[in-house]
Amino acid sequence: MATMMIIGTVASVAGSLMAAQGSKAAGKAAMKTAEYNKSIRDRNAKVAENDAEYRVRAGDREVTKFTEKFRAMQATAETRYRKGGVVASSGTPLEVLMNSANEADEEKETIAVLAQRDAGAMREKASNERLAGELGLMEGRAKKMSYDMQARGQMFAAVSSAAMGGYKYSQIK
Repeated sequence: MATMMIIGTVASVAGSLMAAQGSKAAGKAAMKTAEYNKSIRDRNAKVAENDAEYRVRAGDREVTKFTEKFRAMQATAETRYRKGGVVASSGTPLEVLMNSANEADEEKETIAVLAQRDAGAMREKASNERLAGELGLMEGRAKKMSYDMQARGQMFAAVSSAAMGGYKYSQIK
C-alpha cells in the first residue's frame, strides 16, 4: 500500500510538473507568435509609408508632365493665332489663353491634392498596421502572463501533492 501511495504521489507530482512545463512553453510560443506578427505589421507599415512617398513623387511627376504638355499646347495655340494674323496679346485670343491657363492651374492643383489624399490614406494604413502590431503584442504578453500564472498554479499543485503524499506516507508508519 505504501508503494502504491508513493507511486501515486510521484505520478501526480510529475504530471503537475509536466503540465507546468507545457504552460510555460505555451506562454513562450504565444509571445513568439505575437512578436512575429508584430514584425509583419511593422513591415506592412513600412511598405505603406514607402507607397505614400512614391505616390507624392508620382503626383509631382504628373503635375510636371501636365505642365509640359500644357505649355506646348499654349505655344501651339499662340503660334496658330499669329499665323492667322490674330494678335494674341489682347481681346478674345488673350481671354482664351488666360482661361486655359486658369484651368491648367486648377488641374495641377487637383492632381497634387489627389496625390496628397492618396498618400494620406497610405500613411493612415501604416499607422493602423503599427497599432494592430502593438495590440497583438499586448495580447501576446497577456497570454504569456496567463500561461505563466497557470504554470505557477501547477507547480503549487505539484508541491501540494508531494506534501500530501509525504503526510499520508508518514501516517502509515
